[in-house]
Amino acid sequence: MKNNLLLQADPQFAVCLNTQIKEQLKWLIGLNEIRSGELLPPAAQLADVLKVNRNTVHLVYTQLRDERIVSIQKGRGTEVLDNEHVAKLRRDRKHMHALMAHMTNEAKEQGLSLEEFVTAGTAYIQLFEPAAAPGMRILFVECKEHDYGFYQREVARHTGAQVDFFCLQEAESQPREWQKAVQQADWIVATLNHSDEVRKLLPGKQHMLVTIGATVDTAALLQMAQLSQGAKVVFACLGKKGGQWMSERVKDAGLHNLDCVPQGWNHREELLAQMEKADTVYASGAIYEQLHEVAPGKVKLYPLVLEKSSERLLKELSHKEELK
Repeated sequence: MKNNLLLQADPQFAVCLNTQIKEQLKWLIGLNEIRSGELLPPAAQLADVLKVNRNTVHLVYTQLRDERIVSIQKGRGTEVLDNEHVAKLRRDRKHMHALMAHMTNEAKEQGLSLEEFVTAGTAYIQLFEPAAAPGMRILFVECKEHDYGFYQREVARHTGAQVDFFCLQEAESQPREWQKAVQQADWIVATLNHSDEVRKLLPGKQHMLVTIGATVDTAALLQMAQLSQGAKVVFACLGKKGGQWMSERVKDAGLHNLDCVPQGWNHREELLAQMEKADTVYASGAIYEQLHEVAPGKVKLYPLVLEKSSERLLKELSHKEELK
């Protein structure tokens, strides 16, 4: 049990107390300072340490439970879970940590108040980033062999909507859940890879479907072009189909000098064996951290970016909802 958490609660801060506490806990869990299986302090104890009402901490724990980050069991306590939601939190917070460290250092060098910087940042998002129309909900459909997390985050970023994910392979095996998810959605988004398959699952509702595409960042392509003729390059994603898609985008860009080997995290032994033989490994963001730990000198990030036309399509969805 973590009884020595270095949390802070400042009633004068621009963010409300429960959000302060919740986000600090999410940082500690996201950076693996609090590991899966560990218990958070009892609500009353943490409330006493932070000098806040215990109901505030109860609310925080309930919100974390609703986000599927912890479980609350009577007689046992509040336990950090080991599931895909916690794994996603850790991936996201690792990237956020690097960005926040860079931005706060820049702010300090410019003599800016960090609290003012954070408050101004919130206002900036309200002014310049697309806001979701009230209640807007998007269902994103993709197979689990591709980096579905990247697409889900990008759809949310460009629309401001709540984005639910549904695995394509489960749409036919779980028809009730699929129909319920479709009924709850204002729009359905799929990638070019699977748009035809998703369209067949939407009899009479094809008008709800929006198709998007992604490619690899140009800087990474230029980097690959510098590799020697015949260099063995592993392209790794959550599944081999995702790795195949990554290698095809490289070939589409005219890079035929590489010996491309698609691999998937779902076949780890084969992936690791191929990594040993490879000159370079390009990993999708979903598995980059894991592979970089194995071979830091060999593994590089395969940086996905949405196509500009897809960005425009997503931004238009918010405007369409606002006009309804």
